Amino acid sequence: MRTAVRTAAIGGNALHAPPHTRTALASAYVQGADVLVFDIALTADGRVVPGSAHGLTRQAGSAAAVGELTLTRLRALDLGAAFRPRGSPGFRYRPPGHAPVRAEALDDLVDALPDDLVYVVRVGGEGADPVPAVVELFARRAAAARLVVAAPGTGPLRRVRELDPEVGTALTGPPTAAGPGSSPGPAALETAIQDGGLDLVLAAVGDLVGPDGRPTELGRKLDGATRSGSVRRGALVLPEPGRGRDGYALAAAQPYTWAVGTESTFDSAEVLRPGTPVVEESFAGTRVDTRRFAFGYAKANRHCQVFQDDGVHVRITPFPGDPQPPRPADPVERRLAELEERSWYALGDWPFYSGGGFGVNRGLRGDFAAEVRVESAVAVQATMCEMAVVNADPGTHHPPVRADGSPFFPGSARDKDAFYDPHGAPPFVGAEHDENDGYRINWNLGTLYDTNQYGPPVGDGRVLAARLRLERRGPYFAAYTRNDVDAHDWVCVGAVRNDSMNATVYLRCVGKRWRQEDAADPTRFVPIPANEFVFRDLRIVRIF
Repeated sequence: MRTAVRTAAIGGNALHAPPHTRTALASAYVQGADVLVFDIALTADGRVVPGSAHGLTRQAGSAAAVGELTLTRLRALDLGAAFRPRGSPGFRYRPPGHAPVRAEALDDLVDALPDDLVYVVRVGGEGADPVPAVVELFARRAAAARLVVAAPGTGPLRRVRELDPEVGTALTGPPTAAGPGSSPGPAALETAIQDGGLDLVLAAVGDLVGPDGRPTELGRKLDGATRSGSVRRGALVLPEPGRGRDGYALAAAQPYTWAVGTESTFDSAEVLRPGTPVVEESFAGTRVDTRRFAFGYAKANRHCQVFQDDGVHVRITPFPGDPQPPRPADPVERRLAELEERSWYALGDWPFYSGGGFGVNRGLRGDFAAEVRVESAVAVQATMCEMAVVNADPGTHHPPVRADGSPFFPGSARDKDAFYDPHGAPPFVGAEHDENDGYRINWNLGTLYDTNQYGPPVGDGRVLAARLRLERRGPYFAAYTRNDVDAHDWVCVGAVRNDSMNATVYLRCVGKRWRQEDAADPTRFVPIPANEFVFRDLRIVRIF
């Protein structure tokens, strides 16, 4: 029986994050890639990095070759500088004032990424020969069987087999300046077959199957070689622009296909990793489906109300107090004010901290992809929203109105639950709109609020309406955003491994505001904002 066709991510999820970065590579795995494909190059100090000698630095707008830079100097470049999602010429991945998207050495990436990934690395371009270094890198990790070295000629492949016969070899076409890569010709394939020991061939679907649907000469030769065992694994079929779903389906249908390449695992998922929708909810109207959803609150004060009205609204009203109350002149009163402040922090019961949202009552077991549209009334410091998953299930549902028809506001400890608190009830992983800084991934591997972690911001945090997306594959998670202003395609904002998450997790969509120190003067506070978040069009797909 033929084994399932694999997804091979070229440069990682290269159309949704800066190629060759940890975010691009890890997010491709989360969305189903079992194989990573990229060129490799050597830095001036001998470190192997993913990306070609000039292509990697071109991502940062630099004319230098990788071989002219040490890893330290290479890491000073911003690999996100030239990244633009499709149809989004005005997009900027990393906002001004934040750290650049840095290159990483391949050994650090292999140590951080899942242990079941196969790496197909292409050599034969400009610069120093990286073959001995990359073979040694995988051999030191007892991972030679997960490495395939691809080259346009038999010489480098023969050398790979001499260095470590456990490492696979692949034939590819000549190096290209951009795009997924080129195909070898039939004569080159015949020469490589005669040389022996060939595991894989990288070729574009259009060079394997003609416009009439019949196999080309290269396709016929590859089919025969795969059947005879002369090419042990078969073909890694490269995508061609413009062919869309039909192109992926055609590539997957060939009898010799071992993996289908893609620069966007979103594009290939419908064919190679389809899911089953389990939630599709617009939240139209005012009636809450309490069988599926629960509304709740982060804190017990009267400054937040959660209700449904063509969307789930988290309305946070202005705080009536002074964010910077004058310091009492009387020493006893001053001491009492200090004790009150400390009690807020001890109990986590600040009067100015308000928020809440909704949770999905049914747990999500296994791999999934969830997305929701959220709109904020304002994007300023000290207010944010998230879609996240936690191990805890949703707390008690609180209807928007009481039995007497009056609005419900949380007033006691029974009316709040950490599940509805953004960044609360750890461990968790989420996608968030953080203040006016940008969009990012958040996570907590432990059980204490103080160990919350956040990725760097991505995109323009001033954009008020966007879709958030969160995906899971085993212990790995990836977060995305897109909008109608400057990010017209999905952009991955981060990926993380969290082994603390249960097999079944629960999803929440929540928002909050709080009191925050002024960065310019930490002895003072910025104004405490009012805000209103509206969540709509929740969709959850389970991946089996």
